[in-house]
Amino acid sequence: MNTLLLMQTFCKVADYRSFHAAAKALGISPAAVSKQITSLEDTLGVTLFERTTRKVALTVIGEAYYAEVQAVLLAFEQSNSLIAGFKSQPEGLLRVMSSRYFAERIILPRMPSFSQQYPNVRLDLQIAEEVPHLLQEGLDVVFGMSTAVASNAVQKKITTTRYVLCASPDYLQRYGYPKRIEDLKPHRFITHKMRTPNGSWTFPGGETVVFEPAVYVNDAATMAALAVSGMGLAFLHHYQVAQQLADGQLLEVLPEQRLPVIPVFLFYHPGRFLNPKIKSWVEAMTRDVPAFL
Repeated sequence: MNTLLLMQTFCKVADYRSFHAAAKALGISPAAVSKQITSLEDTLGVTLFERTTRKVALTVIGEAYYAEVQAVLLAFEQSNSLIAGFKSQPEGLLRVMSSRYFAERIILPRMPSFSQQYPNVRLDLQIAEEVPHLLQEGLDVVFGMSTAVASNAVQKKITTTRYVLCASPDYLQRYGYPKRIEDLKPHRFITHKMRTPNGSWTFPGGETVVFEPAVYVNDAATMAALAVSGMGLAFLHHYQVAQQLADGQLLEVLPEQRLPVIPVFLFYHPGRFLNPKIKSWVEAMTRDVPAFL
């Protein structure tokens, strides 16, 4: 059996920790996945996965093999990208991950012209709040602000934003408008579960406010909606609440404590830029983006 195929299947199972999920991602049956993994283990003479009725986990040697195989597959993909770079017409499936906000403000407005210009490029657009690992998720391009996407990823800056501390007029009328950082201590806070730390905030001058969040959520849009409804104060990116601030549904709190500008990146694998579908996408998505969101 094709060793490269077996390695790709192995990585999918390792990524998803599930034979069924890997099979779905690969478009084959769970039985075929199991057969391929067994074939690979027989060839290597080792057990790569501990299998129970409840979970699939990598063995110690499986973890080590996983790290090595990822490097091999990346090198293989980069080699293919080099060849693809000689083709003139972008084509094939492009896997992109973005937050809903970046999708709405950057991707969707540029999609019609991109699709018209490159009709042979098919898009798999995944909307998610979590920070993905570029290689493990099998992605081509990621929009985001965290450098945790992949240590070796190319980071192309496309715009900037900043955090704002905001609350609804109704909330501020009921709980008072903070004039100093120390005035924040008794207030109610709405925070994102994936933010680290999610129970404190440090301002540019070094002062830190520590709080017990009144509400935890795992979605920025819900945070903004809760702030508008008067549930508390929220630290949100400017682009997430720009309209609510303009409409007066939210007010910026302590605006003199101007929080630093944050770069927004487009991430992709080194070497893959030669692939026409990725090169054309990167160029289209970074063209005429506002300097600040």
